[in-house]
Amino acid sequence: MRDNIDDRSKQIQTNYWVWFIAYMGIGLAISFVVPFPLSFGIALLVFLLLNAARVHIALKRQGMPGGLKDLYKSMNSSLGGSWNNSSGMGHSPIKFYCMNCGYEHKENACLKCGSKAVKVG
Repeated sequence: MRDNIDDRSKQIQTNYWVWFIAYMGIGLAISFVVPFPLSFGIALLVFLLLNAARVHIALKRQGMPGGLKDLYKSMNSSLGGSWNNSSGMGHSPIKFYCMNCGYEHKENACLKCGSKAVKVG
């Protein structure tokens, strides 16, 4: 058991150093090739894109097949966003049911009888 933890720890540390060297190498290469004001903007853009690629790879390794796109969709749906995709799946709006007459509607007061006694479904 301890060997498995040590191997995992070494793998994480090696992965960290590989990405660190990649970031430093790319940053140095950009700063030597492109003049200062432009190199700073390009380096930031490249670092953001590299970080997005790194997160995408990590998510795919963890079993999220869509990677960054699936993470964004899950965050969007948990924050109340809505979208429709080609498979017809997506976020459905909240439906209210009147406790007096049973009418289904999208408002917090019944459109049929005007009652505010509703349940969410």
